[in-house]
Formats: sequence, structure tokens, C-alpha cells
Amino acid sequence: MKPNKTSQFIALGAVAVLAIVFIVTQTSLLSVITSSPWWMYGLIIGILFSGYMWVKTMKEENEADQEWIEQEGNVYMARLEAAKARREAQQK
Repeated sequence: MKPNKTSQFIALGAVAVLAIVFIVTQTSLLSVITSSPWWMYGLIIGILFSGYMWVKTMKEENEADQEWIEQEGNVYMARLEAAKARREAQQK
């Protein structure tokens, strides 16, 4: 596993643990579960899933951007080499 991915998992796990610790220390966990409507849990799961998908999409977009930048750099370098070859051919 890559170091960046490992640190993301550690950060996500830390946030989850902190949220659970906060809920357990501030209230009786059973009273929170029984007093909250069921759709609140769906909302929380949806928010977490949305955040996960946002991070995943950002990572994919950054990789695609880097690939495009690399391709454009290769095109530019090829143009420079062609121009250099033309200049050398003209000087001979």
C-alpha cells in the first residue's frame, strides 16, 4: 500500500474513532440510538459515502491531469528537438 493511501486510511480511522469516542463520552450510546430517527443514520452514512467518493474522484482527476501534462510535455520536447535538428541542418 502506498504511504499516501495508508495515511488517508489512518486519518479516516482517526476521525471515526474520535466521533465514536465523542458520542460515547457525551451521551449514553443506547439512548442516542433509540431516540434518533432511522433516517438520521442514513443521512450520516450518505455524508460519509459522499466524502469518500469526493476524495476518490479528486485523486482520479489529479492522476488524469498529471498524465495529460506529461503528454503535453512530451509533445513540447519533441517540437524542441525537431527545431534543434532543423537549425543544425541549416547550419551545415
